[in-house]
Amino acid sequence: MTTTAALPRRESNKAKIRSAIVDAAVIKFGEKSVNGTTMDEIAEEAKISRATLFNYFPSKADIVAAIVEQMDEAFIAQLDKFIEFGLPLEKRVKEFFSAHARDLEGRWLKFRPMVGISVQGWGEDTGAQRFARLNAAFLRLVHDAPERERGACAEVLTGTYVGIVQNWRFESDYALEEHLVAAVMLIMKSIQCPD
Repeated sequence: MTTTAALPRRESNKAKIRSAIVDAAVIKFGEKSVNGTTMDEIAEEAKISRATLFNYFPSKADIVAAIVEQMDEAFIAQLDKFIEFGLPLEKRVKEFFSAHARDLEGRWLKFRPMVGISVQGWGEDTGAQRFARLNAAFLRLVHDAPERERGACAEVLTGTYVGIVQNWRFESDYALEEHLVAAVMLIMKSIQCPD
């Protein structure tokens, strides 16, 4: 008989195992690439059985999807915090891009190999949904842009962000923060978003 007190512990344990699998996959993908990593290696790194791994993630693609979702959630949470700061539009967007670039180069650097994986399937439904989420997040960031320019501003920021982060993935000495901030300044001037 399952008690209500046991359920939260069970859910907590499931979350810990899921997190351990994702963390192990990031380590192994960083070392050997996604294609070069086996499910057995992920299970070994996570210190779980192969059967347990397959109970949580039936395929490597499912693990990649979980990692990409984690990256997206962190990105959107960080973006939403900047909306609350009450900064003028141009400064808000510039400060967000600057802070996010520093975050990617620091805390999220281990996810760099995953950036390429995150864009696989952009033409499929999943990719279209991801792009729509990013665009909606940027739309919230530029909520006070002139109404007729707001949508274009969000779309240009989305495309610019994705493109520049891809450049960062390919070039180990790429100055991500510098490139993102320069692009934001150009975008804000060209579409005449107010300060």
